[in-house]
Parts: sequence; C-alpha cells; structure tokens
Amino acid sequence: MKRAIWLVVSFALLTAPVAWAQERPVTIRYLGWSFFLVTTADGVRIAMDPYGNIGYPFPTVEADVVTVSHEHGDHNNVGLVKGSPRVFRGLAAGAADWNRFYERFGSTLVYSVAAFHDDVQGTSPRGLNVLFVIVTDGLRIAHLGDIGQPALTDGQLRALGTIDVLMIPVGDGPFTVTIPQASALVAQIRPKVVIPMHYKTPTRQPPTWPGVDERPFLEGKQNVRRLGSHTMTISRDQLPSTTQIVVMEHQ
Repeated sequence: MKRAIWLVVSFALLTAPVAWAQERPVTIRYLGWSFFLVTTADGVRIAMDPYGNIGYPFPTVEADVVTVSHEHGDHNNVGLVKGSPRVFRGLAAGAADWNRFYERFGSTLVYSVAAFHDDVQGTSPRGLNVLFVIVTDGLRIAHLGDIGQPALTDGQLRALGTIDVLMIPVGDGPFTVTIPQASALVAQIRPKVVIPMHYKTPTRQPPTWPGVDERPFLEGKQNVRRLGSHTMTISRDQLPSTTQIVVMEHQ
C-alpha cells in the first residue's frame, strides 16, 4: 500500500519569523556511527540515535531528549542515555507508521519529518525512517537517520527548511543511500556544514558488515576539514560561506 508522507510542520509554521539575533555557540559531540549529543547554549541536551553493542565503547551520556530515527539496534539504545530524558521514537509500535513530534524545550525546537529507509516508499523490509531537526540559537540542524531515499520530495525539503548543519550517512548501501546518492542529497539540501556519519571504522563490529569508510564520499570534494576531535562548537556567525564537510573523530 502506497504511503503518503506526513509532514510534521505546516508551511505557515516554516515561514513564520525566526529570531536569528542570538548567535550563541552550540556544541556537537560525536560518539561514533550515527550517535550525536547536541547541547544548546541554554544547556538543553539532545542525544540522537544512540547505538547498541556494535563495537563502540558505551560512553557516559546524559540528556534531556533522545531521538530515534528507526528501531534498529544500532540506532535505538535509549537505555544508554542517563538523566530520565524524553524519548522521541520516530516510528510507532510495529514500525508501520511514523510518530509525529513538534516540541519546544525553552528556546529550542525539536521536530520530525517522515521519510523512508529504502528507495521504494517503505515497502521493503527496511521500511520507514525519520529525519529529526533541531532549531536552536539561530541554527537548524538535521539528522537524516538511515535515509534510503535517493532524493527528498519537495514537501520534505520544505519541512526541513534551510539546514545549517547536516548529519548524513556516507558508508554506502545496502542499509542507507549509496555514496552518489548521499552526495546528491547534500547538493539538494545545500547545508553550510556536512558531518558524515554511519560509515565503517576499525571500531565498528562485526567487520563483515557491509559498507565503506568515509573516504569514498570525500573523494573529489572541496572544502573538507578533518576536525581531529569528537567535539565541535558552532554558532551562526561561524558558518562557512560555502558548504564545508567536517569529519569528526568518534569518541
């Protein structure tokens, strides 16, 4: 049955005035795979797609919110996150439908955009996926989860809005988009900063899992920066004028 993508944010909300005056720094901590901890200037902590037992050491993470793009064990280990956080599971029970989120935590907005884990509108066993967006301190940050769509629809692009920081899987198929598709999504979304995720590293186990490291995605691209750290701070006034790819070290 063909599924119609539900958009969590109406066009009127997306085009409403946004207060960009504050340019306070946001901290992004990369734990490896697709797991990030975003901390706003007001101290709101948002953990995104915490992994299960896939080889990475389990870090000590405390958060106010946990987002889960889909119910696979390398993305949904909410028990790892301490602090009695609010848990936003992108998929409803049985993973046959999307949950809808649009909630504020002080001056920070967290919302979801429905998407697919495959390229056949969720009809394969891979099913559905959710994109999560954080709007805070003049920045709009998007985490694409395990997106399998080779391109976003116009409705999804409107729901995302103008993305400043994009977290995107670059480890090639079969679980997410291919490398050319990841590059095409970046060109379609046009973020200021791209943070690669969901790629093979020596830490990730088992080694027989398919996929590649980040280097094929980076090949031939301009403005690539290897951060040399698992933590970065960024504010709106620090955004590059052209798209920059920032490769973070995993903790």
